[in-house]
Amino acid sequence: MKWSKLRKELKDRLADNLKDRLDYHLTTYKNSTSYIGRAWITWEGKEILNFSNQDTWNEFQSYSNKLAETHYISHEGIKTTDRTEGKIMEKGEFSKYDFADNAFRFLNLNVQDAIKSYNPIIKALAVVDKRIGKRTLSELNKAENHPMIKQLIELRLE
Repeated sequence: MKWSKLRKELKDRLADNLKDRLDYHLTTYKNSTSYIGRAWITWEGKEILNFSNQDTWNEFQSYSNKLAETHYISHEGIKTTDRTEGKIMEKGEFSKYDFADNAFRFLNLNVQDAIKSYNPIIKALAVVDKRIGKRTLSELNKAENHPMIKQLIELRLE
């Protein structure tokens, strides 16, 4: 599926209070080595999440996080104790490949399976989905989750 179609499908599933405020972006720098690129999510025009192949390679000599379950070279997930306080995502934690592959996988999942997923990207996409209600979000907010998921829950509950 092309990025434009994938992006449209993701945006069509956004909750009403997030439409026109949350946006998805993906680019590939074709003249760079190995087609380096990045994906990012913006909130009201400001970048809040960055999925960069270059950062992932520089930090971990890998193009994927094992938690994202892609078939690229992968590194271990970052332990809670190793996280920087107040950061949504560590530099290079997930790559463009992680985001794109899991966005496509999310579109082919039942929303209930997505919200129960151990994959933080799939779960994050489920949190902003219009089919997930406030009660489910409140329960998720109490549970231990990846900081990216917590941030998106807060935006959704605004």
